[in-house]
Amino acid sequence: MRVNFQRRRHLGARRGVALVIVMLTLVAMAGMAAAFAYSMRVETRLANNTDATGELEWLGLSGVEFAKWVLSEQQRMPGNQGCNTLRQFWAGGPGDPDQAENPFEGIDLSHIEIGPDSWVAIRIVDAERKININTADARMIETAMNLAGAGASDASAIHAALTDWKDRDDTPTAGGGAESTDYYLRQDPPYRAKNGPIDDIAELLKIKGITPELYYGAAPTVPGVRGPVPTAEAGSPHGLVDLFCALSSAQVNINTASEAVLQVVLRGDANLARQIIQIRAGPDGVDGTGDDDPAKNPAEIARLLGPNAPPANFTSLSTTFEVHVEAHYGRSVGHFIGTIQRPGGGRNYLMLVFRAL
Repeated sequence: MRVNFQRRRHLGARRGVALVIVMLTLVAMAGMAAAFAYSMRVETRLANNTDATGELEWLGLSGVEFAKWVLSEQQRMPGNQGCNTLRQFWAGGPGDPDQAENPFEGIDLSHIEIGPDSWVAIRIVDAERKININTADARMIETAMNLAGAGASDASAIHAALTDWKDRDDTPTAGGGAESTDYYLRQDPPYRAKNGPIDDIAELLKIKGITPELYYGAAPTVPGVRGPVPTAEAGSPHGLVDLFCALSSAQVNINTASEAVLQVVLRGDANLARQIIQIRAGPDGVDGTGDDDPAKNPAEIARLLGPNAPPANFTSLSTTFEVHVEAHYGRSVGHFIGTIQRPGGGRNYLMLVFRAL
């Protein structure tokens, strides 16, 4: 009896060990299955994202083409041939209240169906509402730097550095200039001065003396950039990115420019800039509403400026536009920007730049 009891106890212990081994094996297999399932899920998601890349790019281009149609139709409408204004549909305005035919009836630029389970949202911004950095003179550059928060001496030095960035020689300009060998090649990491026209306004961030605070200003976000602006402290309300562009006709649209841009073009005359805004905004004092009174053609620019305005390179018609596209394909989302231009004042637009953000 004693032997049988010991034998049964020994068999029970062996069975217990076997049960533990089985349980550990099941746990390990469950872990492997979970890891495999997760890996497959990730692989499937990556494959879906890869498959969606081409579709999203196609949708982005479709959004730009739709913007071309909107701008062409806007210009074709009676009374719109000589001007672009914040009241017009492309800019988010209500359009002309006296217009009998409206080609944009029922269209919402924030949601345009393209195909099954695919749509885009577009935002159109004219480049002529800003100053072309490649044609701005010294007075305008220094006025803009002061508005962005730079002191007088810093503004002068930045203008010298900007001149060196754009000119073709390697001789530093007096008063704070910078060329590759004496400044940029000593940075970490080193790089060279452009020695040519600025193609992208973000190049300003590479130029000696231009800080993120000067470039971005106090704005929490920047058009075309998703998420917060990478600055530690809020600067002036007017960042250089709000005042300058790199691609435009080199004229400033008096109907769409901000008060700060008008002030820079008018050599710092804040009162006249404010007066222009008040006149073009109409009785309600708000830009982009039905009672706006903008310059309807170049001849009307004088009405906004008044008799004592300094000479300035203003226009009432924009020819260069940035189209910001948010593309949706199923659960995938892509962001793109296209720059288009209408050469010769016609209705056909050429694509200058298209890129993903």
